[in-house]
Amino acid sequence: MKLCLRTALPRVVVTSIGATAIAFLSFKPANAVIFVEPLVTTANQDILATRNPRRLTDIQPGQVIEYGVPDFANNLLNATGNNIGSFVFDLETLAYSNPNVTPAFNNEPVEWGDVNGDGKIGYSTTPGLTDIFKDVTVTGNRITFSGGEISNGAVFYNPFSSKPDLRPGGGIIPPAAPLPADQDGPIRVASYYTAIPEPTSVFALFFAGLGAVTIKRNQIKARRT
Repeated sequence: MKLCLRTALPRVVVTSIGATAIAFLSFKPANAVIFVEPLVTTANQDILATRNPRRLTDIQPGQVIEYGVPDFANNLLNATGNNIGSFVFDLETLAYSNPNVTPAFNNEPVEWGDVNGDGKIGYSTTPGLTDIFKDVTVTGNRITFSGGEISNGAVFYNPFSSKPDLRPGGGIIPPAAPLPADQDGPIRVASYYTAIPEPTSVFALFFAGLGAVTIKRNQIKARRT
């Protein structure tokens, strides 16, 4: 009996250790989510002192523009001829793979998320960078900035950051070639804006409407007389 117990106990221990080792070796950790956070703020004065802002021209309201994020963003000059009333950004890259970097990425999910650690998405924590839009709404792969205005001719800042940092030259992704080469990050985004009518245009439409009503009334009076 004693002999059986002595031989049985090591077998049980070895079996347990072996099962644990097999389970550990076969365990595959869940894919880590890549979080992306855009901001829309007043101009970055530090960048403005060294670089002219990029001009946004010939872009109509609702026209979709695609590009890669994150990157080392420049300021933007609203030269569209419109006052911008909202921005909409859609994540096009919903899963990211790149085996040629360290750490390697294997179909990692990509989502809008809190990167700067304030517990919110889309709001600045950097002194001197004031949020332009007060309302930020996330619905699936879409984030909408509204409740503000970027006047035609105004300079603003629209950086995208990610966790982990996937900017070219940010430590994981190799640096991009010098300008004018593409400086985009690996996460694709589609964006568009909506416009706010100029106040003069609103008044013009209002008075045009009054004029039309007055003419209609005069026509009715003429018919009655």
